[in-house]
Amino acid sequence: MDLAAWYLELRSWLIHHPDAILLAVFLVALVEAVAVVGVIVPAVPLLFVLCVLAAHADVSLLSLFLAGIAGAMLGDGISYALGKGFKHRVHHVWPFSHYPKWLQRSEDFVERHGGKSIIIGRFIGPLRAFVPMAAGIFRMKPLYFLWMNFLSALVWAPTHLIPGYSLGAAAAHDWLPGRDQLIFLAAILIAVAVLTWLLPALAEWRHRRAAFRPLPNAGRCLSVGGEPEDQRAALRLALFSFTGFVLIAALLPWFKEADATLTYQLFSLRQNTLDWLFVVLSLLGDTAGLLVFGTVATGWLLLRRQHDAVMLVLLTAAVCLGLPDLLKHAFALPRPAWVGTPPGSWSFPSGHAFSAVVVWGLCLVMLDRYGNTPVLGVARPLLLSLMLYTVASRPYLGVHWISDVAAGAVLGLACLAGLRWLWYRRPAPTLPLGELATLFTTALCASVVVAVLPRLAEAMDDFRLLQSLMP
Repeated sequence: MDLAAWYLELRSWLIHHPDAILLAVFLVALVEAVAVVGVIVPAVPLLFVLCVLAAHADVSLLSLFLAGIAGAMLGDGISYALGKGFKHRVHHVWPFSHYPKWLQRSEDFVERHGGKSIIIGRFIGPLRAFVPMAAGIFRMKPLYFLWMNFLSALVWAPTHLIPGYSLGAAAAHDWLPGRDQLIFLAAILIAVAVLTWLLPALAEWRHRRAAFRPLPNAGRCLSVGGEPEDQRAALRLALFSFTGFVLIAALLPWFKEADATLTYQLFSLRQNTLDWLFVVLSLLGDTAGLLVFGTVATGWLLLRRQHDAVMLVLLTAAVCLGLPDLLKHAFALPRPAWVGTPPGSWSFPSGHAFSAVVVWGLCLVMLDRYGNTPVLGVARPLLLSLMLYTVASRPYLGVHWISDVAAGAVLGLACLAGLRWLWYRRPAPTLPLGELATLFTTALCASVVVAVLPRLAEAMDDFRLLQSLMP
């Protein structure tokens, strides 16, 4: 049985057994809150899918809330009991004995915020599974913890359960995406969740490995922050990604037919409401949108005398504006002819995919230099979502082949790794983390207002489906 058939069978069984959906929501909410295990489980996409199914199965929202709240409270309670029982001896128990930073950050967070940490920590990915354990280690009073645990679950439930339930309840309406479109969106969301978990896990693994085999902080591996293993990883990623681009370019004639079939399958998901989302993302990745973003960022950094950061932004702009166009003229491959007014440039590689990976990835790299902070815990999934959904927008809109966006993405990853390597050879910025996050938010809003909204109606007309391709 293939994966799609298995999913459909499981979906049908769950819809006919609503109690099983409630049990699954309870278990996912519980596991997400248990120390160590909660870091591994991609709870957000799982809860989203389960809530969509709950709406299809006519499960009441109140029952869904009760299951989620009960699971979240019990999971936090288990972590609290483990911390209270083991106390500081837990530092000598695997995996904390091998990864001491996991618990240390949570202990610092609880010590700084007290009871509020139970509520705040539930919304911070890297901390949510460890804050209750840290509260137990610090012997937070059980009744006080129980009250804070209840409040945190009460706030957590609507934000995690209502979105999926609302989409499931309204899925029968024409103005909302159908099943295939929701699966497509959910697949990208799952990829975001996996990367959100995987990136810090890989960094932790590299640092753990480096403790046994340290690299000299010099030469190609020089890092101002004293982490040469990350510099070596960046160079290896750049080489690996560039090799991937070369392979895609070399093998284009061999998988041309499969490429066209896959691209058309993705293009066939076109739906009016999703069109607005992906056109906005596409406009945001256009030259005009990126220029506005870069101009605001450059101006702000110049006023704050952050010259290293300014040079990095200018180098990024030059790479994004020059390299994809140069390669497009070199390969001179035509685009799909499926929309009313396709872009006038050549197709391979996708400039949007390249720029999305480089620009939003570089924002993530710059924020990452401040360490694994709560700001990064929010920014990482948001920037990864912006990156992946922008990449997906081009074949969805019918203006690029799958091979175009794959090549653009891996080439962008190679350039991003190179820029990251250069960035970490220079001193860290003196801007406060909050100011840098505000800068990126302001630049993004300016790009939407100046470059996206004025062109949105025209772009929707340009990307309209040709009549001969409409179902």
